[in-house]
Amino acid sequence: MSDRKPYAPTNAEWSGLVDGLCMHCARFGGCDVIDGMIEMKDGGEWPSGGWVTDPGAAVTCLSYQPKPGQTLSRQRLRRAMRQAVPMCEGCAARKGSDASRSLHTQRDFAESVRARAQFNCHAEGNEGKPCGGWCQAVRRQLIGRSS
Repeated sequence: MSDRKPYAPTNAEWSGLVDGLCMHCARFGGCDVIDGMIEMKDGGEWPSGGWVTDPGAAVTCLSYQPKPGQTLSRQRLRRAMRQAVPMCEGCAARKGSDASRSLHTQRDFAESVRARAQFNCHAEGNEGKPCGGWCQAVRRQLIGRSS
């Protein structure tokens, strides 16, 4: 956890971090990290697995688990591959990009590849279009399965 240090949010940051971290987590509703973060806010110790600084995304949660996406049918997967944008400079699949260093984003990306659930580009002008790096990773996964 050398790049990531326990993070104590300001009062103004709370709702934005809960929306950005917790609401997208598969553990939401059954996670004790948020209770621990509240206790820390009130003077308690940082909860193991809690919020930390993140070199690619400012703040993340060590306990974050991505919600499973919908696996694309073969037809929809082929369509996504055709509609994909080229890998951008900030791509989660590009080593050294902020997205590639963001624990939260990397967990989302890996789950999307594993499940063949569409992962979208976040670059300005390409938001919502299939990510080129995701397409490359899914292709490698499919080739590996057929060998």
